[in-house]
Amino acid sequence: MTKGKPVRGSEKSADRYRRRGFVVAIGALTVGSVVIAGCSGAVEGSPTPNRLQAAAYQAEVTASVAASSSKAAAETAFQACEQLLLRSKDDVAVFNDYIDANNNDASDVTSKAQAAASSADEFAGWLDTATADVPASLSGLFGDLADNLRSIARVVERDHSADEINSITDTTNSIRDSIRTECGAL
Repeated sequence: MTKGKPVRGSEKSADRYRRRGFVVAIGALTVGSVVIAGCSGAVEGSPTPNRLQAAAYQAEVTASVAASSSKAAAETAFQACEQLLLRSKDDVAVFNDYIDANNNDASDVTSKAQAAASSADEFAGWLDTATADVPASLSGLFGDLADNLRSIARVVERDHSADEINSITDTTNSIRDSIRTECGAL
C-alpha cells in the first residue's frame, strides 16, 4: 500500500452507503407525508353514542362489580363466622372452668370468675368490631351476643344465683345456635 491512495473498494462502499441513506431518507419522508395527509382528513357526520351498546356495557360492568363485591363480602362474612366459632369455643371453655370451680366450691373460684368475665368482655369487644364485616342478619345476632356476654361478665363478677346464671347462659346458647344457623347458610 502506498500513501495517499485509497484502499481499493472503499470509495464504492461509501457511495453505496450514501445512496442507501438517501433512499431511506426519501422513504421516511414519503411515509411521513402519507401519515400526516391520512390523519389530517376530516370525517363527516356527527358523533353519537350507541345507547343500546352503552347500556349493555354499563349493565355488564355493574354486574361484574356486584358479583366481585358480593363474593368478597361473602368471604369476609365466612371468615368472621369461622373466627366466631373459634373464639366461642375458647370462651365457653373458660366459662365452664368457672362453673366447675363454682359448683365444687374450689379455692380458685375467684380467679376463674375473673378469667370468665375477662374472656366474655374480650369476646364481646371482638363481636362489636366484627359486626361491620357481616350481613345484617348476622350483625344483629353478633350485637345480641356481645350484649349478652357483657351481662354474663357482670353477673359472674358478683354473687349470683344458679337460676340467674342458668337463665343468661340459656339465652347465650340460643343466640350462638342462631348464629351457627346463619353462618351455615353462607
